[in-house]
Amino acid sequence: MARLMRVVPADLWRLSADLNDRRGRLVDGIRPEELLHCVAAEAHEAAENRSIPLCWQESTDDGREGYFRLSAQVPLKESTFDQLFNGNSGYRAQYYLSPEEGILYNRDVLEAIAPSIEVSYWVQRLRVPFEFLQRSLTGPHAKIWVFNEKPAFDLAAPDTLNPPRWLENNASRGRKAPLPGHLMLDLKGCFINFSTDDLYVHEYKLDRATDLFLKGYT
Repeated sequence: MARLMRVVPADLWRLSADLNDRRGRLVDGIRPEELLHCVAAEAHEAAENRSIPLCWQESTDDGREGYFRLSAQVPLKESTFDQLFNGNSGYRAQYYLSPEEGILYNRDVLEAIAPSIEVSYWVQRLRVPFEFLQRSLTGPHAKIWVFNEKPAFDLAAPDTLNPPRWLENNASRGRKAPLPGHLMLDLKGCFINFSTDDLYVHEYKLDRATDLFLKGYT
C-alpha cells in the first residue's frame, strides 16, 4: 500500500516578500505525488532528447581508489525545479517534516528518474555495464541535489525561506531558495568498489538527513 505523503503547512513554510512572485507554486502549489510524476515525465523527455549527461565518477579521496559512482544531471522545467527544492511539498520540505520522510522521498525521486537514466545509458554507453550504474543508483547513499550547488546557493537571496526550525538553528544557506539558470537536478549514486563490493560515503554525509531536517542544507 502506498504511504501517505505530507506537506509542510503553509503557515510554517514562511516565504519572504522577495519570493512573492513564486509564492503560488512554493506554497500548496502541488502534492508530493504529483511533483514526482512531473519529475519523472520531464526526465523521460530529457532522456529522449539525449539531454541527461552520465558519468562514471571515481572517488578522489585518499585511500578510496577504486571506488566509483554514477553521476548524472537531469534538466527540469523552472516550476518543477523550484517546487522540488523550495516548495512546501518538495524535497527539502520532506526532510523538514522528518529525516525519515526525507530519506524516503529521496528514494522516490531516484526511482522516478531511474528509467530515464537507463534510456540515457543505452544512447551514450559508458565503459561499465549498466548493472554497475544500477547498483550505484540503488545504493543506500545515492541522492539528488541542486547541480553546481555552491554558485546556485551563493547567488540566491538570503533569508527568503524561513520555516521555524531552520530559524531556531541559525540556518543560513538552507534559508535560501535557489533558482539557478541551469535548472538541473544533480544525481550522485553510491560509491562502490566492485572488486570488494564495499560501499563508501563521506563521514560528514552520514548526518545528511539530520542536517536537512535542522537547517535545510547539508
